[in-house]
Amino acid sequence: MDPFFAGLIAVFQWPALGYLVLGVFLGIWLGAVPGLGGIIGLVLLLPFTFGMDSVSAFALLLGMYAVTTTSDTIASVLLGIPGTAASQATILDGFPLAQQGQAARAFGAAFTVSAFGGVF
Repeated sequence: MDPFFAGLIAVFQWPALGYLVLGVFLGIWLGAVPGLGGIIGLVLLLPFTFGMDSVSAFALLLGMYAVTTTSDTIASVLLGIPGTAASQATILDGFPLAQQGQAARAFGAAFTVSAFGGVF
């Protein structure tokens, strides 16, 4: 149990936490652009991690990768273009709702289910 708490303390210290938040924002942007996703984001960010310490680099890459599957819903609902193969089903319900002016309802359902799936 000691290594678990040591890792948790290392992640919640300032440089790693800042890189985690930066990775989340970059992941939201990369996931919202159709055609880009988690793998492309890893390829783009990997060269920047070579000079970083391992905890900060892992926090940046993990934060970016974790939110790309959630943020590809944005392009699916608003534009009707799947960002990845996983968001194809979102177009069937989300895009017609957005055309009816109920995009917030589609986003609420998609993000709630994504959070539920991420936790469990």
